[in-house]
Amino acid sequence: MEIVEVVRRWQMGESQRAIGRASGVARETVKKYLHAAEELGLAAHGPPPTEDQVVRLVQLGRVVSAPRTWATPQADRLEPYREQIMTWLQAEHLQLTRVQELLGQQGLHIPYTTLERFVWRLGFKPRGQRGDTVRMAPTPPGEVAEMDFERLGLLLNPETGRRQWIWGLSITLTYSRHSFLWPLVHQTVDATIEGLDKAWVFFQGCPKRLVLDNFPAAVAGTDPLNPRPTRAFVEYSQARGFLLDPARVRKPRDKPQIERFVQYARGRFWKGGTFLDLADARRQAGRWCLEVAGQRVHGTTRKLPLVVFEDEERAHLLPYDGIPYDVALWKDVKVHPDHHVSIQYALYSAPSTTCPPGTKLEARCDRDLVKLYKAGALVKVHPRKPKGGRSTDPDDYPPERVAYAMRAPDRLVRQAVAFGPHIGQFAERLLDAPFPWSRLRQGQRLLRLAERYTPERLDAACARALGFDLVDVRRLERILVLALEHEGQPAPPAEERVQPLPSGRFTRPGTAFDHRFAATPVEIQP
Repeated sequence: MEIVEVVRRWQMGESQRAIGRASGVARETVKKYLHAAEELGLAAHGPPPTEDQVVRLVQLGRVVSAPRTWATPQADRLEPYREQIMTWLQAEHLQLTRVQELLGQQGLHIPYTTLERFVWRLGFKPRGQRGDTVRMAPTPPGEVAEMDFERLGLLLNPETGRRQWIWGLSITLTYSRHSFLWPLVHQTVDATIEGLDKAWVFFQGCPKRLVLDNFPAAVAGTDPLNPRPTRAFVEYSQARGFLLDPARVRKPRDKPQIERFVQYARGRFWKGGTFLDLADARRQAGRWCLEVAGQRVHGTTRKLPLVVFEDEERAHLLPYDGIPYDVALWKDVKVHPDHHVSIQYALYSAPSTTCPPGTKLEARCDRDLVKLYKAGALVKVHPRKPKGGRSTDPDDYPPERVAYAMRAPDRLVRQAVAFGPHIGQFAERLLDAPFPWSRLRQGQRLLRLAERYTPERLDAACARALGFDLVDVRRLERILVLALEHEGQPAPPAEERVQPLPSGRFTRPGTAFDHRFAATPVEIQP
Protein backbone atom coordinates (compact mmCIF):
# COMPACT_ATOMS: atom_id res chain seq x y z
CA MET A 1 0.00 0.00 0.00
CA GLU A 2 2.89 2.39 0.80
CA ILE A 3 4.57 1.72 -2.55
CA VAL A 4 1.33 2.22 -4.47
CA GLU A 5 0.79 5.56 -2.72
CA VAL A 6 4.35 6.71 -3.59
CA VAL A 7 3.92 5.80 -7.27
CA ARG A 8 0.45 7.38 -7.38
CA ARG A 9 1.67 10.69 -5.97
CA TRP A 10 4.62 10.61 -8.40
CA GLN A 11 2.28 10.13 -11.37
CA MET A 12 0.13 13.03 -10.14
CA GLY A 13 3.12 15.37 -10.40
CA GLU A 14 4.42 15.62 -6.83
CA SER A 15 8.13 16.05 -6.21
CA GLN A 16 10.20 13.43 -4.39
CA ARG A 17 10.55 15.73 -1.42
CA ALA A 18 6.78 16.24 -1.20
CA ILE A 19 6.16 12.51 -1.58
CA GLY A 20 8.58 11.70 1.23
CA ARG A 21 7.08 14.36 3.47
CA ALA A 22 3.50 13.18 2.86
CA SER A 23 4.12 9.43 3.08
CA GLY A 24 6.81 9.41 5.77
CA VAL A 25 9.32 7.64 3.51
CA ALA A 26 12.92 8.76 3.16
CA ARG A 27 13.81 10.38 -0.13
CA GLU A 28 16.37 7.69 -0.87
CA THR A 29 13.64 5.10 -0.47
CA VAL A 30 11.34 7.14 -2.70
CA LYS A 31 14.07 7.20 -5.36
CA LYS A 32 14.45 3.43 -5.11
CA TYR A 33 10.72 2.88 -5.54
CA LEU A 34 10.48 5.27 -8.47
CA HIS A 35 13.50 3.68 -10.14
CA ALA A 36 11.85 0.27 -9.78
CA ALA A 37 8.61 1.70 -11.17
CA GLU A 38 10.44 3.04 -14.23
CA GLU A 39 12.04 -0.36 -14.79
CA LEU A 40 8.55 -1.88 -14.78
CA GLY A 41 7.48 0.52 -17.51
CA LEU A 42 5.70 3.13 -15.42
CA ALA A 43 6.11 6.81 -16.20
CA ALA A 44 5.23 10.12 -14.63
CA HIS A 45 1.82 11.38 -15.76
CA GLY A 46 1.25 7.93 -17.25
CA PRO A 47 -1.41 5.29 -16.63
CA PRO A 48 -1.63 3.79 -13.13
CA PRO A 49 0.19 0.49 -12.48
CA THR A 50 -1.56 -2.76 -13.23
CA GLU A 51 -2.23 -5.36 -10.55
CA ASP A 52 0.77 -7.43 -11.65
CA GLN A 53 3.03 -4.38 -11.48
CA VAL A 54 1.74 -3.56 -7.99
CA VAL A 55 2.51 -7.11 -6.80
CA ARG A 56 6.05 -6.90 -8.22
CA LEU A 57 6.60 -3.56 -6.49
CA VAL A 58 5.36 -4.93 -3.17
CA GLN A 59 7.71 -7.90 -3.45
CA LEU A 60 10.70 -5.53 -3.52
CA GLY A 61 10.36 -5.22 0.24
CA ARG A 62 8.59 -3.09 2.75
CA VAL A 63 10.27 -0.07 4.19
CA VAL A 64 9.30 0.86 7.72
CA SER A 65 10.21 4.49 7.97
CA ALA A 66 10.82 6.27 11.22
CA PRO A 67 10.23 9.96 11.84
CA ARG A 68 13.16 12.22 11.08
CA THR A 69 15.30 12.95 14.09
CA TRP A 70 18.14 15.33 14.81
CA ALA A 71 21.17 13.61 16.28
CA THR A 72 23.06 16.26 18.29
CA PRO A 73 25.05 15.82 21.50
CA GLN A 74 22.93 18.37 23.36
CA ALA A 75 19.65 16.76 22.28
CA ASP A 76 20.95 13.36 23.39
CA ARG A 77 21.46 14.78 26.87
CA LEU A 78 17.77 15.75 26.98
CA GLU A 79 16.47 12.31 25.99
CA PRO A 80 16.48 10.87 29.57
CA TYR A 81 14.31 13.81 30.67
CA ARG A 82 11.73 13.44 27.88
CA GLU A 83 8.89 12.19 30.11
CA GLN A 84 9.60 14.80 32.79
CA ILE A 85 9.62 17.63 30.24
CA MET A 86 6.33 16.43 28.72
CA THR A 87 4.77 16.32 32.21
CA TRP A 88 5.90 19.87 32.98
CA LEU A 89 4.51 21.18 29.69
CA GLN A 90 1.29 19.15 29.44
CA ALA A 91 0.14 18.58 33.02
CA GLU A 92 1.65 21.55 34.88
CA HIS A 93 1.69 24.03 31.95
CA LEU A 94 5.08 25.47 32.89
CA GLN A 95 6.85 28.04 30.78
CA LEU A 96 9.91 26.88 28.90
CA THR A 97 12.20 29.18 30.90
CA ARG A 98 10.94 27.53 34.11
CA VAL A 99 11.61 24.10 32.59
CA GLN A 100 15.17 25.22 31.86
CA GLU A 101 15.59 26.31 35.49
CA LEU A 102 14.27 23.00 36.85
CA LEU A 103 16.61 21.06 34.60
CA GLY A 104 19.50 23.18 35.88
CA GLN A 105 18.53 22.32 39.46
CA GLN A 106 18.85 18.65 38.51
CA GLY A 107 22.35 19.23 37.16
CA LEU A 108 21.51 19.51 33.46
CA HIS A 109 22.57 22.91 32.13
CA ILE A 110 21.31 23.23 28.58
CA PRO A 111 21.04 26.26 26.26
CA TYR A 112 17.56 27.66 25.84
CA THR A 113 17.63 27.34 22.04
CA THR A 114 18.55 23.65 22.32
CA LEU A 115 15.68 23.07 24.74
CA GLU A 116 13.35 24.97 22.44
CA ARG A 117 14.32 22.82 19.44
CA PHE A 118 13.83 19.68 21.54
CA VAL A 119 10.36 20.83 22.60
CA TRP A 120 9.42 21.65 19.02
CA ARG A 121 10.58 18.17 18.06
CA LEU A 122 8.13 16.72 20.60
CA GLY A 123 5.30 18.68 19.00
CA PHE A 124 4.98 21.41 21.67
CA LYS A 125 5.12 25.14 21.24
CA PRO A 126 6.30 27.28 24.16
CA ARG A 127 3.56 29.29 25.82
CA GLY A 128 3.45 32.95 24.94
CA GLN A 129 4.96 32.40 21.47
CA ARG A 130 2.14 32.60 18.95
CA GLY A 131 4.26 33.67 16.01
CA ASP A 132 3.31 35.86 13.11
CA THR A 133 0.15 35.27 11.13
CA VAL A 134 0.82 34.82 7.44
CA ARG A 135 -2.08 34.78 5.00
CA MET A 136 -1.77 31.84 2.66
CA ALA A 137 -2.16 32.27 -1.07
CA PRO A 138 -5.56 31.18 -2.41
CA THR A 139 -5.75 27.66 -3.78
CA PRO A 140 -6.78 26.97 -7.38
CA PRO A 141 -10.42 26.06 -8.05
CA GLY A 142 -11.25 22.45 -7.21
CA GLU A 143 -7.82 21.86 -5.69
CA VAL A 144 -8.38 21.53 -1.92
CA ALA A 145 -11.23 20.66 0.43
CA GLU A 146 -11.02 20.62 4.23
CA MET A 147 -12.91 18.23 6.51
CA ASP A 148 -13.67 18.49 10.22
CA PHE A 149 -15.98 17.15 12.94
CA GLU A 150 -17.88 19.21 15.47
CA ARG A 151 -20.26 18.28 18.25
CA LEU A 152 -23.61 19.84 17.36
CA GLY A 153 -25.76 18.89 20.34
CA LEU A 154 -28.26 16.39 21.72
CA LEU A 155 -31.10 14.89 19.68
CA LEU A 156 -33.94 12.58 20.76
CA ASN A 157 -33.80 9.11 19.21
CA PRO A 158 -37.43 8.05 18.52
CA GLU A 159 -36.51 4.35 18.55
CA THR A 160 -34.91 4.30 22.01
CA GLY A 161 -36.64 7.32 23.55
CA ARG A 162 -33.28 8.66 24.75
CA ARG A 163 -31.23 11.64 23.67
CA GLN A 164 -27.89 11.07 21.97
CA TRP A 165 -25.01 13.29 20.93
CA ILE A 166 -24.98 14.33 17.27
CA TRP A 167 -21.76 15.18 15.45
CA GLY A 168 -21.48 17.23 12.30
CA LEU A 169 -19.21 16.26 9.41
CA SER A 170 -18.33 19.46 7.55
CA ILE A 171 -16.53 19.77 4.19
CA THR A 172 -15.51 23.15 2.77
CA LEU A 173 -14.03 23.88 -0.65
CA THR A 174 -11.26 26.35 0.13
CA TYR A 175 -11.54 28.32 -3.11
CA SER A 176 -15.25 29.17 -3.16
CA ARG A 177 -15.91 28.53 0.59
CA HIS A 178 -18.96 26.48 -0.44
CA SER A 179 -19.65 23.99 2.37
CA PHE A 180 -21.59 20.84 3.18
CA LEU A 181 -22.85 19.59 6.58
CA TRP A 182 -23.79 15.98 7.37
CA PRO A 183 -25.07 15.13 10.89
CA LEU A 184 -24.07 11.70 12.20
CA VAL A 185 -23.84 9.73 15.45
CA HIS A 186 -20.48 7.94 15.30
CA GLN A 187 -17.10 8.86 13.82
CA THR A 188 -16.53 5.41 12.34
CA VAL A 189 -15.02 4.59 8.96
CA ASP A 190 -18.37 3.53 7.50
CA ALA A 191 -20.25 6.60 8.76
CA THR A 192 -17.52 9.03 7.69
CA ILE A 193 -17.16 7.62 4.19
CA GLU A 194 -20.94 7.66 3.81
CA GLY A 195 -20.91 11.36 4.71
CA LEU A 196 -18.05 12.08 2.30
CA ASP A 197 -19.93 10.36 -0.53
CA LYS A 198 -22.97 12.52 0.27
CA ALA A 199 -20.70 15.57 0.03
CA TRP A 200 -19.44 14.56 -3.43
CA VAL A 201 -23.06 14.17 -4.54
CA PHE A 202 -23.79 17.62 -3.13
CA PHE A 203 -20.77 19.18 -4.91
CA GLN A 204 -21.25 17.00 -8.03
CA GLY A 205 -17.56 16.13 -7.95
CA CYS A 206 -14.48 15.53 -5.80
CA PRO A 207 -11.54 17.80 -4.97
CA LYS A 208 -7.99 16.87 -5.89
CA ARG A 209 -6.79 16.99 -2.27
CA LEU A 210 -8.66 16.49 1.01
CA VAL A 211 -7.29 17.87 4.28
CA LEU A 212 -8.36 15.14 6.66
CA ASP A 213 -9.34 15.67 10.28
CA ASN A 214 -7.13 13.70 12.68
CA PHE A 215 -9.44 11.12 14.27
CA PRO A 216 -8.72 7.44 15.07
CA ALA A 217 -10.77 5.94 12.25
CA ALA A 218 -8.87 7.93 9.62
CA VAL A 219 -5.35 8.43 11.00
CA ALA A 220 -3.18 5.62 12.38
CA GLY A 221 -1.00 6.39 15.39
CA THR A 222 -0.48 9.58 17.33
CA ASP A 223 2.67 10.91 15.69
CA PRO A 224 2.30 14.72 15.81
CA LEU A 225 4.91 15.29 13.11
CA ASN A 226 3.99 12.60 10.62
CA PRO A 227 0.26 11.70 10.70
CA ARG A 228 -0.51 8.69 8.52
CA PRO A 229 -3.97 7.85 7.13
CA THR A 230 -5.35 4.38 7.75
CA ARG A 231 -5.44 1.81 4.99
CA ALA A 232 -9.21 2.06 4.63
CA PHE A 233 -9.05 5.80 3.92
CA VAL A 234 -6.08 5.39 1.57
CA GLU A 235 -8.10 2.86 -0.45
CA TYR A 236 -11.07 5.22 -0.44
CA SER A 237 -8.96 8.11 -1.73
CA GLN A 238 -7.52 5.89 -4.45
CA ALA A 239 -11.02 4.86 -5.52
CA ARG A 240 -12.21 8.48 -5.68
CA GLY A 241 -8.98 9.83 -7.19
CA PHE A 242 -7.97 12.50 -4.65
CA LEU A 243 -4.99 12.72 -2.28
CA LEU A 244 -5.18 12.70 1.51
CA ASP A 245 -3.45 15.31 3.64
CA PRO A 246 -4.08 14.48 7.33
CA ALA A 247 -3.95 17.36 9.79
CA ARG A 248 -2.12 17.13 13.09
CA VAL A 249 -3.86 16.51 16.39
CA ARG A 250 -5.24 19.68 17.99
CA LYS A 251 -3.77 21.89 15.25
CA PRO A 252 -6.69 23.97 13.93
CA ARG A 253 -4.36 26.10 11.81
CA ASP A 254 -3.75 23.10 9.57
CA LYS A 255 -7.34 23.54 8.28
CA PRO A 256 -8.32 27.16 9.01
CA GLN A 257 -11.15 27.45 6.46
CA ILE A 258 -13.27 24.65 7.91
CA GLU A 259 -12.71 25.76 11.53
CA ARG A 260 -14.66 28.97 10.93
CA PHE A 261 -17.50 27.11 9.22
CA VAL A 262 -17.76 24.70 12.18
CA GLN A 263 -18.60 27.55 14.54
CA TYR A 264 -20.93 29.10 11.98
CA ALA A 265 -22.86 25.83 11.45
CA ARG A 266 -23.28 25.17 15.17
CA GLY A 267 -24.53 28.67 15.91
CA ARG A 268 -26.66 29.35 12.82
CA PHE A 269 -28.05 25.90 11.97
CA TRP A 270 -28.21 23.68 15.05
CA LYS A 271 -28.87 26.06 17.91
CA GLY A 272 -32.52 27.02 17.95
CA GLY A 273 -33.45 24.42 15.33
CA THR A 274 -36.16 21.77 15.66
CA PHE A 275 -35.46 18.28 14.32
CA LEU A 276 -37.67 15.19 14.42
CA ASP A 277 -34.87 12.67 14.05
CA LEU A 278 -31.46 12.22 12.43
CA ALA A 279 -32.90 11.84 8.93
CA ASP A 280 -34.85 15.10 9.32
CA ALA A 281 -31.70 16.88 10.55
CA ARG A 282 -29.83 15.70 7.46
CA ARG A 283 -32.56 16.94 5.12
CA GLN A 284 -32.64 20.33 6.80
CA ALA A 285 -28.81 20.53 6.74
CA GLY A 286 -28.77 20.05 2.95
CA ARG A 287 -31.31 22.82 2.39
CA TRP A 288 -29.52 25.12 4.85
CA CYS A 289 -26.19 24.69 3.03
CA LEU A 290 -27.79 25.77 -0.25
CA GLU A 291 -30.22 28.45 0.88
CA VAL A 292 -28.44 30.02 3.87
CA ALA A 293 -24.73 29.17 4.05
CA GLY A 294 -24.28 29.24 0.28
CA GLN A 295 -26.12 32.57 -0.13
CA ARG A 296 -24.38 34.53 2.64
CA VAL A 297 -21.67 37.09 1.99
CA HIS A 298 -18.50 35.40 3.16
CA GLY A 299 -16.52 37.45 5.65
CA THR A 300 -13.16 36.93 3.91
CA THR A 301 -13.94 36.75 0.20
CA ARG A 302 -16.95 39.12 0.41
CA LYS A 303 -18.65 36.92 -2.19
CA LEU A 304 -21.51 34.43 -2.22
CA PRO A 305 -19.97 30.92 -1.88
CA LEU A 306 -22.63 29.20 -4.00
CA VAL A 307 -22.28 31.73 -6.82
CA VAL A 308 -18.48 31.41 -6.87
CA PHE A 309 -18.80 27.64 -6.81
CA GLU A 310 -21.24 27.52 -9.73
CA ASP A 311 -19.30 30.02 -11.86
CA GLU A 312 -15.66 29.17 -11.17
CA GLU A 313 -15.10 25.92 -9.26
CA ARG A 314 -17.58 23.20 -10.21
CA ALA A 315 -16.01 22.60 -13.63
CA HIS A 316 -12.59 21.93 -12.03
CA LEU A 317 -13.72 19.16 -9.68
CA LEU A 318 -12.90 15.52 -10.35
CA PRO A 319 -15.86 13.55 -11.74
CA TYR A 320 -17.91 11.46 -9.33
CA ASP A 321 -19.73 8.38 -10.63
CA GLY A 322 -22.36 8.38 -7.86
CA ILE A 323 -21.81 4.70 -6.97
CA PRO A 324 -21.69 4.21 -3.18
CA TYR A 325 -18.29 3.05 -1.99
CA ASP A 326 -17.98 -0.44 -0.52
CA VAL A 327 -16.03 0.22 2.67
CA ALA A 328 -13.34 -2.40 3.28
CA LEU A 329 -12.17 -3.50 6.71
CA TRP A 330 -8.47 -4.31 7.15
CA LYS A 331 -7.39 -6.48 10.07
CA ASP A 332 -4.22 -8.27 11.15
CA VAL A 333 -5.04 -11.91 11.93
CA LYS A 334 -3.19 -15.08 12.95
CA VAL A 335 -3.87 -18.59 11.68
CA HIS A 336 -5.30 -20.73 14.50
CA PRO A 337 -4.36 -24.38 15.13
CA ASP A 338 -7.54 -25.42 13.27
CA HIS A 339 -6.19 -23.70 10.09
CA HIS A 340 -8.79 -20.89 10.31
CA VAL A 341 -8.68 -17.17 11.02
CA SER A 342 -11.36 -15.24 12.90
CA ILE A 343 -12.70 -12.07 11.26
CA GLN A 344 -15.79 -10.22 12.53
CA TYR A 345 -16.91 -13.30 14.52
CA ALA A 346 -16.73 -15.58 11.46
CA LEU A 347 -14.16 -18.26 10.54
CA TYR A 348 -12.27 -18.57 7.25
CA SER A 349 -9.77 -21.29 6.31
CA ALA A 350 -6.18 -20.56 5.28
CA PRO A 351 -3.96 -22.83 3.11
CA SER A 352 -1.94 -25.15 5.34
CA THR A 353 0.86 -25.42 2.77
CA THR A 354 1.73 -21.71 2.74
CA CYS A 355 0.09 -20.52 5.96
CA PRO A 356 0.64 -23.03 8.79
CA PRO A 357 -0.79 -22.32 12.25
CA GLY A 358 0.78 -19.24 13.79
CA THR A 359 1.26 -17.38 10.49
CA LYS A 360 0.33 -13.69 10.59
CA LEU A 361 -1.86 -12.52 7.72
CA GLU A 362 -3.62 -9.35 6.62
CA ALA A 363 -7.35 -9.66 5.97
CA ARG A 364 -9.42 -7.35 3.78
CA CYS A 365 -13.21 -7.60 4.17
CA ASP A 366 -15.73 -5.85 1.97
CA ARG A 367 -19.43 -6.41 1.42
CA ASP A 368 -19.00 -9.64 -0.59
CA LEU A 369 -15.48 -11.04 -0.21
CA VAL A 370 -12.77 -11.72 2.38
CA LYS A 371 -9.21 -11.69 1.04
CA LEU A 372 -6.19 -12.98 2.96
CA TYR A 373 -2.73 -11.55 2.20
CA LYS A 374 0.68 -12.79 3.26
CA ALA A 375 3.53 -10.29 2.85
CA GLY A 376 1.44 -8.38 0.31
CA ALA A 377 0.59 -11.45 -1.81
CA LEU A 378 -2.97 -12.75 -2.09
CA VAL A 379 -3.21 -16.30 -0.68
CA LYS A 380 -6.96 -16.93 -0.26
CA VAL A 381 -10.37 -15.52 -1.18
CA HIS A 382 -13.61 -16.43 0.63
CA PRO A 383 -17.21 -15.23 0.33
CA ARG A 384 -18.19 -12.97 3.23
CA LYS A 385 -20.04 -14.80 6.02
CA PRO A 386 -22.30 -13.38 8.76
CA LYS A 387 -21.44 -13.53 12.44
CA GLY A 388 -21.10 -17.14 13.54
CA GLY A 389 -20.62 -18.32 9.95
CA ARG A 390 -17.80 -20.41 8.56
CA SER A 391 -16.15 -20.74 5.14
CA THR A 392 -13.89 -23.78 4.82
CA ASP A 393 -12.08 -25.05 1.73
CA PRO A 394 -11.24 -28.78 2.16
CA ASP A 395 -8.07 -28.30 0.13
CA ASP A 396 -6.75 -25.96 2.83
CA TYR A 397 -6.44 -28.82 5.33
CA PRO A 398 -3.41 -31.14 5.44
CA PRO A 399 -4.18 -34.18 3.21
CA GLU A 400 -4.06 -36.63 6.11
CA ARG A 401 -6.71 -34.69 8.07
CA VAL A 402 -9.24 -33.86 5.39
CA ALA A 403 -11.48 -36.90 5.86
CA TYR A 404 -11.87 -36.48 9.60
CA ALA A 405 -12.11 -32.68 9.56
CA MET A 406 -14.76 -32.66 6.84
CA ARG A 407 -16.62 -35.70 8.26
CA ALA A 408 -16.33 -37.50 4.92
CA PRO A 409 -16.81 -41.29 5.32
CA ASP A 410 -16.74 -41.82 1.55
CA ARG A 411 -13.29 -40.27 1.32
CA LEU A 412 -12.03 -42.56 4.08
CA VAL A 413 -13.44 -45.63 2.29
CA ARG A 414 -11.69 -44.62 -0.94
CA GLN A 415 -8.41 -44.33 0.93
CA ALA A 416 -8.96 -47.78 2.44
CA VAL A 417 -9.70 -49.33 -0.98
CA ALA A 418 -6.42 -47.90 -2.25
CA PHE A 419 -4.60 -50.01 0.37
CA GLY A 420 -6.43 -53.24 -0.45
CA PRO A 421 -9.86 -54.63 -1.42
CA HIS A 422 -10.46 -56.38 1.92
CA ILE A 423 -9.43 -53.22 3.77
CA GLY A 424 -12.03 -51.33 1.75
CA GLN A 425 -14.70 -53.91 2.61
CA PHE A 426 -13.76 -53.71 6.27
CA ALA A 427 -14.02 -49.91 6.17
CA GLU A 428 -17.45 -50.09 4.50
CA ARG A 429 -18.71 -52.48 7.19
CA LEU A 430 -17.17 -50.31 9.90
CA LEU A 431 -18.86 -47.11 8.71
CA ASP A 432 -22.20 -48.78 7.90
CA ALA A 433 -24.02 -47.23 10.87
CA PRO A 434 -26.75 -44.62 11.44
CA PHE A 435 -24.05 -42.10 12.47
CA PRO A 436 -20.87 -42.99 10.58
CA TRP A 437 -19.13 -39.83 11.85
CA SER A 438 -18.94 -41.42 15.31
CA ARG A 439 -16.65 -44.13 13.87
CA LEU A 440 -14.29 -41.90 11.93
CA ARG A 441 -11.62 -42.25 14.60
CA GLN A 442 -11.72 -46.04 14.19
CA GLY A 443 -11.47 -45.56 10.43
CA GLN A 444 -8.41 -43.36 10.89
CA ARG A 445 -6.93 -46.05 13.14
CA LEU A 446 -7.53 -48.62 10.39
CA LEU A 447 -5.54 -46.55 7.89
CA ARG A 448 -2.70 -46.12 10.36
CA LEU A 449 -2.52 -49.91 10.77
CA ALA A 450 -1.78 -50.14 7.04
CA GLU A 451 1.13 -47.76 7.48
CA ARG A 452 2.45 -49.66 10.49
CA TYR A 453 2.02 -53.30 9.41
CA THR A 454 2.09 -52.85 5.59
CA PRO A 455 -1.07 -52.93 3.44
CA GLU A 456 -0.52 -56.60 2.45
CA ARG A 457 -0.59 -57.90 6.01
CA LEU A 458 -3.54 -55.67 6.93
CA ASP A 459 -5.49 -56.80 3.86
CA ALA A 460 -4.99 -60.46 4.86
CA ALA A 461 -6.00 -59.72 8.45
CA CYS A 462 -9.13 -57.90 7.25
CA ALA A 463 -10.03 -60.88 5.06
CA ARG A 464 -9.70 -63.20 8.04
CA ALA A 465 -11.71 -60.89 10.31
CA LEU A 466 -14.49 -60.55 7.74
CA GLY A 467 -14.60 -64.33 7.44
CA PHE A 468 -15.57 -64.49 11.11
CA ASP A 469 -17.85 -61.44 10.84
CA LEU A 470 -15.50 -59.57 13.16
CA VAL A 471 -15.70 -55.80 12.56
CA ASP A 472 -13.64 -54.32 15.35
CA VAL A 473 -10.43 -52.36 14.80
CA ARG A 474 -8.97 -53.21 18.19
CA ARG A 475 -9.42 -56.97 17.65
CA LEU A 476 -8.12 -56.58 14.12
CA GLU A 477 -4.93 -55.15 15.57
CA ARG A 478 -4.72 -58.15 17.94
CA ILE A 479 -4.83 -60.43 14.91
CA LEU A 480 -1.84 -58.60 13.49
CA VAL A 481 0.07 -58.67 16.77
CA LEU A 482 -0.63 -62.22 18.05
CA ALA A 483 -1.75 -64.25 15.06
CA LEU A 484 0.76 -63.27 12.41
CA GLU A 485 1.42 -66.94 11.45
CA HIS A 486 -2.18 -67.26 10.28
CA GLU A 487 -2.31 -64.11 8.19
CA GLY A 488 -1.78 -66.01 4.93
CA GLN A 489 -4.41 -68.74 5.52
CA PRO A 490 -7.69 -68.41 3.63
CA ALA A 491 -10.87 -67.89 5.54
CA PRO A 492 -12.77 -71.12 6.35
CA PRO A 493 -16.01 -71.95 4.49
CA ALA A 494 -19.25 -70.75 5.99
CA GLU A 495 -20.29 -74.24 7.17
CA GLU A 496 -16.96 -74.76 8.93
CA ARG A 497 -16.77 -71.46 10.69
CA VAL A 498 -16.23 -71.76 14.40
CA GLN A 499 -18.86 -69.70 16.14
CA PRO A 500 -17.61 -68.20 19.39
CA LEU A 501 -19.64 -69.36 22.40
CA PRO A 502 -20.48 -67.05 25.25
CA SER A 503 -18.24 -67.73 28.21
CA GLY A 504 -19.92 -69.02 31.39
CA ARG A 505 -20.39 -66.47 34.04
CA PHE A 506 -20.14 -68.94 36.95
CA THR A 507 -18.28 -72.24 37.18
CA ARG A 508 -20.61 -73.63 39.87
CA PRO A 509 -24.39 -73.51 40.07
CA GLY A 510 -26.04 -71.20 42.52
CA THR A 511 -27.11 -74.04 44.84
CA ALA A 512 -23.47 -74.74 45.62
CA PHE A 513 -23.40 -71.66 47.80
CA ASP A 514 -26.73 -72.26 49.58
CA HIS A 515 -26.28 -73.75 53.07
CA ARG A 516 -29.56 -75.59 52.78
CA PHE A 517 -28.02 -77.81 50.17
CA ALA A 518 -24.60 -78.05 51.79
CA ALA A 519 -25.10 -81.72 52.76
CA THR A 520 -26.05 -82.68 49.24
CA PRO A 521 -23.02 -83.26 47.05
CA VAL A 522 -23.00 -81.22 43.89
CA GLU A 523 -21.57 -82.66 40.75
CA ILE A 524 -19.63 -80.12 38.77
CA GLN A 525 -19.94 -80.48 35.05
CA PRO A 526 -16.63 -80.58 33.25
